[in-house]
Amino acid sequence: MSVYNKKENKGKKPTDTPTPLELCKQIYEIIIDKYKPKCILDPCCGDKRLTKNFKDCKIINYEIKEGTDFLKEDTPLNEVDLVIMNPPFNLGGSGRKLAVEIFMDKVLELVKHDIPIVLITPMGFRLNQKYKSARWRKMKAEYPPITSIISLPLDCFKDTLFHCEVLIYNLKTNPHFFIDY
Repeated sequence: MSVYNKKENKGKKPTDTPTPLELCKQIYEIIIDKYKPKCILDPCCGDKRLTKNFKDCKIINYEIKEGTDFLKEDTPLNEVDLVIMNPPFNLGGSGRKLAVEIFMDKVLELVKHDIPIVLITPMGFRLNQKYKSARWRKMKAEYPPITSIISLPLDCFKDTLFHCEVLIYNLKTNPHFFIDY
């Protein structure tokens, strides 16, 4: 089991960590209980497990390993009415911006701001900020409102210990869930 600690565990954290199937199922159940999407965007789909439970809707997937790079997309995705994503937590060459922030910014550039967004993210995306940080200001003024948070256990992802959570934007549901599996 690896713990993300830059100094002591450099290189031990897996670079590609799939979303646990149980988490995918619970996210699906939370969404489908309140919302029936027609077109879902997964901008970093991996093996497509986040959207596999959605049967009667169009899925738009991007996966760099399959030759589609969402961050290079420039066409508005107006038909999308739900975004669900587990973006990479690190991107080489992204500077001080978290990769999750880069993906979120790109999503908001291409889709309507009032659609539900489900974002699996390190807790530092939301919490590790200062008053003057650009992300703090952006989250308050530019990002849609967070309507729900799913708390994840530290060992939610296989062979990785990392503080993560799921942020849900623009979907009226319970304000807080503890993942249960």
